[in-house]
Amino acid sequence: MDFVHLHAHTHYSMQSSPVFPGQLFEAAAKLGMKSIAVTDYGAIFNMPELFSAAEQAGIRLIIGSEVLLRESSLHQDGRSTPASSLILLVQNERGYRNLCILLSRASHDGFADGMPHLDRLLFREFHEGLVCLSGYSSGRIGRSLLAGAADDARAHTKFYRDIFGDRFYLELQRHNSHFDDELNRSTIALAEECSVAVVATNNIHYLERKDSGCYRAMAALKAKQKLSSQNLAALPGSEHFLKSPSQMSELFDDTHGELASTLRIAESCSYVFREKEPILPHFPLPEGFADEAAYLRHLTGEGAKEKYPGVSEDEPSQEEVRERIELELGVIEKMGFSSYFLIVSDLIAASRRLGYSVGPGRGSAAGSIVAYLTGITRIDPLRYKLLFERFLNPERLSMPDIDIDFTPVGKQKVLDYTVERYGAESVAKVVAIGTLGAKAAIRDAARVLDVPLSVADQLAKLVPQRPGITLETALSEVRELKEQAEATPQTRELMIYASALEGRARNVSVHAGAVVITGGPLEEQVPLYVSNRIETEARVSLDAVAPEEPQPRKNADPSGGKQVITQFDKNWIETAGLLKIDYLGLETLAVIDETLQLIRRRHNVDIDLEKVPMTDRKTFRIFQEGKMAGIFQFESSGMQSYMTRLQPTQIGDIIAMSALYRPGALNARIDEKRNAVDLFVDRKHGREVIDYMHPMLETILKETYGVIVYQEQVMQISQVMGGFSLAKADNLRKAMGKKKPEIMERFKVDFVEGAVAQGVHDTLATRVFELMAEFAGYGFNKSHSAAYGVLAYWTGYLKAHYTIEFMTAILNSEIGDTERMKHLTDEARSFGIATLPPSINRSDAIFSVEEAPDGAAIRVGLSAIKQVGGAAKAIIAARLRRKREFLNLFDLTASVDQRVMNRKALECLILAGAFDEIDPHRARLIANIDKAIKFGQIENRSAALGQCGFFTVEEGTVQEEGHYPDMENAPPMPEQEKLQHEKRLVGFYLSRHPLSPWRRDWQAFASLHLNERDVVAQRQYRIIGLVVSTKPYQDRKGKQMLFGSIEDFTGKADFTVFASVFEQYGHVLKPEAVVMLVAEAESAGGTLKLLVRDVVPIVSVRKSMTKKIILKVDADEGGQLERLARLKAVFDEHRGDTPVDFEVKVQSGESVETLRLFARSSPVECDEEVLSKVEEILGPDNVIIAG
Repeated sequence: MDFVHLHAHTHYSMQSSPVFPGQLFEAAAKLGMKSIAVTDYGAIFNMPELFSAAEQAGIRLIIGSEVLLRESSLHQDGRSTPASSLILLVQNERGYRNLCILLSRASHDGFADGMPHLDRLLFREFHEGLVCLSGYSSGRIGRSLLAGAADDARAHTKFYRDIFGDRFYLELQRHNSHFDDELNRSTIALAEECSVAVVATNNIHYLERKDSGCYRAMAALKAKQKLSSQNLAALPGSEHFLKSPSQMSELFDDTHGELASTLRIAESCSYVFREKEPILPHFPLPEGFADEAAYLRHLTGEGAKEKYPGVSEDEPSQEEVRERIELELGVIEKMGFSSYFLIVSDLIAASRRLGYSVGPGRGSAAGSIVAYLTGITRIDPLRYKLLFERFLNPERLSMPDIDIDFTPVGKQKVLDYTVERYGAESVAKVVAIGTLGAKAAIRDAARVLDVPLSVADQLAKLVPQRPGITLETALSEVRELKEQAEATPQTRELMIYASALEGRARNVSVHAGAVVITGGPLEEQVPLYVSNRIETEARVSLDAVAPEEPQPRKNADPSGGKQVITQFDKNWIETAGLLKIDYLGLETLAVIDETLQLIRRRHNVDIDLEKVPMTDRKTFRIFQEGKMAGIFQFESSGMQSYMTRLQPTQIGDIIAMSALYRPGALNARIDEKRNAVDLFVDRKHGREVIDYMHPMLETILKETYGVIVYQEQVMQISQVMGGFSLAKADNLRKAMGKKKPEIMERFKVDFVEGAVAQGVHDTLATRVFELMAEFAGYGFNKSHSAAYGVLAYWTGYLKAHYTIEFMTAILNSEIGDTERMKHLTDEARSFGIATLPPSINRSDAIFSVEEAPDGAAIRVGLSAIKQVGGAAKAIIAARLRRKREFLNLFDLTASVDQRVMNRKALECLILAGAFDEIDPHRARLIANIDKAIKFGQIENRSAALGQCGFFTVEEGTVQEEGHYPDMENAPPMPEQEKLQHEKRLVGFYLSRHPLSPWRRDWQAFASLHLNERDVVAQRQYRIIGLVVSTKPYQDRKGKQMLFGSIEDFTGKADFTVFASVFEQYGHVLKPEAVVMLVAEAESAGGTLKLLVRDVVPIVSVRKSMTKKIILKVDADEGGQLERLARLKAVFDEHRGDTPVDFEVKVQSGESVETLRLFARSSPVECDEEVLSKVEEILGPDNVIIAG
């Protein structure tokens, strides 16, 4: 007999089923079924995906949900009842809308114990188009029958029957449960008494009986239990699999029509999800405009007057501008997207009104002149030759995709504005379904199987670290993983369970930026869900304005609270016809905002980045010299290396590198030694002849030296050579990306025919097409590259011209990341900018620019010190309130609220050197902390009572009422300990670097600095640095070897010491030791790795390697005879065996010459005393030791 399953779960039931929707439908089709219902718990996550997968398998999907009921509303006496469940199935469009509303209300109003709960009273209003099943033993009726509460079961049956009529069914199931016979008998009796039909279901949680163990493992994971736990004994057994119609017939004889009911219900459920045309919200129009199209035309025209005034020869012609505007507006109006552009333009204008920057553009939207003229983008598509058809294809109706980069704080403000403008019921974020990756699946399986974590970690670490890697792929690629996975019964079982968990939905979270906006209540169009996930950015009120003073960003207090999200993720939400806009938080924009504020404050200058010259040599020098710290998307060591090789001289070079420096191009082999990026570099510098393949392609490929870099170039080649329209060319671009042979072949025929018609030989046409197809593996969107390339240029411009302001802002964006802060302060030092230590009297909460006697410097902010937290702001507030500096430790504790500044914060301030200006004796300050805190508490208490303590403050002066407590003495803190505390608390050394006494040796003898990445394989380099950490390890033979890290003034590297070298030098390689390593170097993934061949203690380096001392002298500088006499006295006193050379700079007419004079007859000792004395005479920059 035919049968339809009406109660089945997929992995979207969140750790209650390991079944992927596609697997369920394919299995059902193999069993000869034509229909099946999916009833995941409390949601219909990604329903469009389910319909698509069902259609591919030839199955008619019935969509539904198993909803939990909040029972408390049934009781007048306040008693609570455990949640029960029932099944809702969608019959038609009305039923779908009602299910959306019910699921949305359950999530919003009844979220408890991690699940949405529905108030059954809502069924009275939202029942039409829905079939309701009782839920068997999980339903209120079934539970009441098992508990002997027949009256309660009868009352609930009548309640649902009166609402749903003949669309309400009592469920019968047989899973070998001890209560099945009893419950089915009493259910049938109740059905006959109340004139309600019965229906047989199977409550599917897995596909085959053998999969029950994996289901139980998933349940154990959800319950945070071991699989062996007695708490899991009550879980369903092995009968919850996808049974065939014949197996169901064996369980039920259909005496009461329970099998026939499944067919009747399935027949009544005709709802099929179809992709909907875009439903755009109405944009509020100002008076005088008939519709959105008219207003968009008005804004575009006004923008054209501003952007193209016709006063510059560099501008495109007015005719070209008008033609492009008319082309785009024609397409936009035909597709009905005018309101979309107005909405996005309004959001961006709101951000700017509130004082927060918006990015210059993102994605293909930068190719639209309408977007440019309405303020959506800041990239001129005519100047950069960007294509509108890459953004909107006239031959393919699809929603435009405009993503917006805001500052992190601006993003939240604009989201608040959106809710205020369109209504909370019409705006929601978008769900992101978290799934288990390969490594996490191994570890989770180990938890439930009680396998030691060390075993799981050993296996997980062998899985390659790359996005999208699966266990199946990893096992086929990594031989050691396969061997270890099969090594024991325990690891074999572990991998079986891990495979069952991998890729399954595990949790619900919120997409980082996607927001949907509609013209009416969202709950009527898509089901909504509530997430309690805490946001990462601070929430700010709508009426706040942009702060005049830069504020710490990453340490802002996050906001909690409910967030409404759609149950369809970013891949499926637009199929429901909803407008999705990505609100993205880009920290670089916050850095730019802060930099511009600092420039305004220090120089009284307002910088408009859109008007800065795009041919600025000083800016290009930043890229040419690889000084990329803080440069948007150009910071990686690999990008630095390519930019120094490329030596960019025009904005087009930067835009091209923004497109090329991606995995596709980096992995695209041109020959054995070069990839596509190398080819681009070689052609720019004439090391390879530029080949345009045909004269008609020269204008298209000239800017990229004949290399196809952009998707838009493929479109233009198709248009110019193949005779395609740009719309058809865009279809070709998409086809190349999907790499479907049959579609590609059709396009190839059309392209070659079109080229031949224009006089191109078919052989050449075929070669061009194949080259374009090959390019599809790495070609990138030029519009996006142009927007981000320009943003990178802007950060380079600010760094080149306002270096200290830019570096201060970028440091503030990285507070809390000690590695980054160190890197950035090192970069600032390379520009001659000093970093001043934290100071309780001079520091702000964040990094700040301070005018110092030797020029402006960057002062470390108090919040950059670990564990200081809110005390930083409290100290600044107290200092401003008192209008004077703190005199000592006691003065500080008396002035700052002790509830904010605890003992730990005070200790960290001292150890980081924040008190050094008023008392450099850190150990003594630490010894007096408790006394100071007690003193401060007394003072705070007195102030709260309005009494006078030791001191009162009147009009910013201290009126002495007593005296400060005496300080207890303590031995001075060793210099090395000071440095260690500074490094631990701030991330870098403040007083001095431990390597500082050996800086001359590092400059003279190190052949590799640790910020360098352009290394030659198997070449041995000399590295001088400080050993940061070491980790002993035994090799396979049981011999001792060592892993470690070392740093110098420029960077850090990892090193490996094999047993043979460790045996000889292991005693030297201790943390904090300064050494010279002789090592082979390898640059992998931006990390420098060293294989150590030899180790030399630093004290031996200078003695063994110094060949001579070079002294620089300016012959025209006054006082040189006196200096030479002092030098001679030093040399006579310290005779030794190191020769001394003089480099004398002599003015000769218009030019300057350097003469080398030798003084080998007067060798000297080359020790620190001699060098310090010579430096005192000539200056540190004029004394060099050389090997």
